[in-house]
Amino acid sequence: ALFHLPVLPTGQHLEVAIFSTWGDSYYVGLNGIEIFSSDGRPVQVEAIWADPPDINILPGYSSDPRVVANLLDGVNLTKSDLHMWLAPFTQGERHSIYIKFVSPVTLAMVRIWNYNKSRVHASRGVKHVELVLDDKAIFQGVIKKADGRVKQSFDVSETILFTDDHDVLSALCHYDPVYKRENGEEGVG
Repeated sequence: ALFHLPVLPTGQHLEVAIFSTWGDSYYVGLNGIEIFSSDGRPVQVEAIWADPPDINILPGYSSDPRVVANLLDGVNLTKSDLHMWLAPFTQGERHSIYIKFVSPVTLAMVRIWNYNKSRVHASRGVKHVELVLDDKAIFQGVIKKADGRVKQSFDVSETILFTDDHDVLSALCHYDPVYKRENGEEGVG
């Protein structure tokens, strides 16, 4: 059965459930997650955590900078470890990122930035994912594989829209830094 995206879903707890990578059998990673509400503004996040949390749970690691908090730092078009998340991956087990918003919000857009350390390590990026908002699936699909370059955001990210409403899309254009950068506009807000 085909999955149908809901229009402007509302909730406070978002889970990014990761089912596969682009080929790496041992690690899974992302560069960033951006979440925008129906007024076009970035959503205010109270907390983010992951299970497994990051590679620092593995023997031999204790201070690797690729932690889940990096996913919300706004530096997404990068190859720097300081702005990525990397965790152990075991096929068939659950791998999830959990995000709690400050208050319930109506989502208009989620952009997922795939792991982009290099062309070879792009295989650590997420492939099949499900977004779950307050225990209801709002997206199921494939996130495009990054290409290991930092040229264009559409090469390393997947944008998921939950609306086609003109006013909401206009508001997103006003606040979305990627739209502004790639259309020659500077600044945000």
